[in-house]
Amino acid sequence: MNKIILLLIALAILVGAVLYQQKDRKSRLSSGARKGVEMRELLLPALDVNSVQKIRVKDDKSEVNVALNGTTWAVAERGGYEASFEKISRALLALKEQKNTRKQIVGKESWGKIGVQPPGEPNAYGIGTLVELMDAKGNLKKSLILGANVTSSGNANASPFGGSNERLIRIPEDGDTIWVVGNTFADLETAPENWIEKAFFDVQKLKSVEVTAAKPEDSWKASRANADATEFTLEGAKPGEKLDNGKINLTSLLSAPTFNDVLPKDKVAETMKGALKARLVTFDGFTYDVQTVKQKVADADKYYLTVAVSADIPKERAPVKDEKAEDKKKNDEAFAEEKKKQEEKLAAEKKLSGWAYEVTEYTVSTLLKTRAEVLAAPEKKEDAAAPAAGTAPTSGLPNVTKMLEGLKPAATPPTLTPASSLPEAPKPEIKPAPAPDANPVTGEKPAAPDAKK
Repeated sequence: MNKIILLLIALAILVGAVLYQQKDRKSRLSSGARKGVEMRELLLPALDVNSVQKIRVKDDKSEVNVALNGTTWAVAERGGYEASFEKISRALLALKEQKNTRKQIVGKESWGKIGVQPPGEPNAYGIGTLVELMDAKGNLKKSLILGANVTSSGNANASPFGGSNERLIRIPEDGDTIWVVGNTFADLETAPENWIEKAFFDVQKLKSVEVTAAKPEDSWKASRANADATEFTLEGAKPGEKLDNGKINLTSLLSAPTFNDVLPKDKVAETMKGALKARLVTFDGFTYDVQTVKQKVADADKYYLTVAVSADIPKERAPVKDEKAEDKKKNDEAFAEEKKKQEEKLAAEKKLSGWAYEVTEYTVSTLLKTRAEVLAAPEKKEDAAAPAAGTAPTSGLPNVTKMLEGLKPAATPPTLTPASSLPEAPKPEIKPAPAPDANPVTGEKPAAPDAKK
């Protein structure tokens, strides 16, 4: 009996030991799995940005695809319009050089809580922003999911405006490891309009502008004699008509304009129906043929513009009589430099032809004004005729008769008659002047001397 009891005790101890070893082994395996990948310095080590020729950025609402087409990046969602190389290079270099701040281990069941769920996951919440980097053939090189921003006290990357500049990132090949980096990657957004190249045309030294409206009476043209003049003159002005330069600022018309978005070329014709036309000519020989229109889109007014650019750039500098050799060399170099600059400007602006751009109302408000709206108010002529009887004088004194209600001037002013006539004053007696030798008192002359004596 004792032997049986001892055997049972030994068996229990053995079973317990086996169970303990299995539990310990499972614990160690689980612990090893939760460690994830080893901590590393860079988020995407060995990323070759030069091999990336396509970028896809997608969330649960929208996506954008930009790809290298020859030597130019293009935005697929905008009909192949040129993408901003500066934005693309900035985003790729940020990914290549980004260092990890720290890491966390987060299981799949908690990915939604930190916003690193991949787009397209059924019934998922906490969808992040998927970023895919591909080569020329569309082969995936790297992918990552941008999650929630991190807010933590005492964070060296904390923003002075509140919040933080840190973000959680999940790289699918790294399993449950979630990386914390000191960068929000603001350039990696899904709005296609924010990826397009925003360089636009620039009207400088405007010489004349001619607006052709649907109604001939609404059309107008203005010009100035030289580039230093601050005011434009209305051409074809009728008597009494004058351009109101205070209402419109033509000197800066379409100077360094901007745009918000661009329409694919297949939508241009329909969008620009009924557009107003304008031609702008500069003193540098550039001509801009512009069309603009206002359209109601989703209960909001939107303004669109197209532009076609041409230029007459002198090929040679006009000879100068008696020009010194040293001056000629300096002037020739300056001319060649300016000519190159103008040719580059023309080449860049000619690329804008055929596209319709969404602009602000302020950009095209001057062009949308009718002839009547750009004219100065007619001058009021002063009545130079003498004032009628009983009216206030024009010397600036107030008209008292208008100040007292009901007071009217008499039709004929009354004549005042003196009460009695006054006697006429006696006329003074005029006497001849006395002789020089007369008595000053009596006026008598002295007796003549006796000749006999």
